[in-house]
Amino acid sequence: AVVSTQSTGILKRPAPEKTDEIDVNDWVGGLCFSTGSAYAGLYNGQLTRITDSLQTTSHQVHGKPIKCIQTIRSEADKDLIVTGSMDQSLVYSLVGEEDCKAMFSLRGHTETVMCVAASPSTEQIASGSYDTMLKVWSTDLEQLDEDKKRKKKRKEGEGALRTPLLTLGGHSQAVTGCCWMDNSQVVTVSMDMSVKFWDTQMLTCTKTIAIATALQSVAWSDKSRLLATGASDRYVRLFDPRGASGTLVHCTLIGHSLWVPSVTWSKDSEYELISGSYDTSVLLWDTRNPKSFLQRISSHEDKVLAVAWERDQILSGGADNKVHLSAFK
Repeated sequence: AVVSTQSTGILKRPAPEKTDEIDVNDWVGGLCFSTGSAYAGLYNGQLTRITDSLQTTSHQVHGKPIKCIQTIRSEADKDLIVTGSMDQSLVYSLVGEEDCKAMFSLRGHTETVMCVAASPSTEQIASGSYDTMLKVWSTDLEQLDEDKKRKKKRKEGEGALRTPLLTLGGHSQAVTGCCWMDNSQVVTVSMDMSVKFWDTQMLTCTKTIAIATALQSVAWSDKSRLLATGASDRYVRLFDPRGASGTLVHCTLIGHSLWVPSVTWSKDSEYELISGSYDTSVLLWDTRNPKSFLQRISSHEDKVLAVAWERDQILSGGADNKVHLSAFK
């Protein structure tokens, strides 16, 4: 297949094609890439590492389903991964080829953690929850353990307790997606049908955009300076947050038939993004041709809950207990 939309000047190139299918132990709640490997957060609470050779190693990090996952950074030959769960916590795990050490258990949310995102500096993460709150946490692994200061015992294998740097409230329903625009600005989307912009230094909500549907996911592109959201009404919407135009939808991408719980931008192109949907599909879009998706990248046997994109590789996963790997040839 070739991506081609000559009328809008989009360059021809081979479309991504599914190259591999990896069986995992449960539903896939989240996916992320790291140097030389990828990670899946599963509904059985396991963190699964997938190598370039498609070998998998799984580690139990939560007692309930993992709903979100993010690579924070790589340290020596290990990856620092954060996972958020229905157990109301987040966990920092330092993962190597065979081992996985829980470094910190992040406690503060009172409901399921739905989303997590690392700041561009990787010094902080933001998380959103069914408790309607946005929380920001330090990623400093040298910081004095909270539980050591309090002299509390913890279970073997559990990371040291960490509490949030700050908590911001303003949504009236679950925070389902979050992303950083820079090291102090965070964007959240919610089931309350709004997009909110937060300044984590001033501790304020600087702007709210109301949408006529519950929102499920959000992603920011440094290249296009646009926000993409996935929603319960099956549409992917793009927003330009600059100036007054930020209150209006930049454009709407129509192609899915059910909820869109995952969207992500290409890191290399200002025009391309992908979305995963309950309709079992993963779609590739080019914002210069918003009336139709460019390519159906992958079709799962059940709803798609997570997508990730790094260079020429795309991951997708969901309720069919499979991770699909697609690649641009």
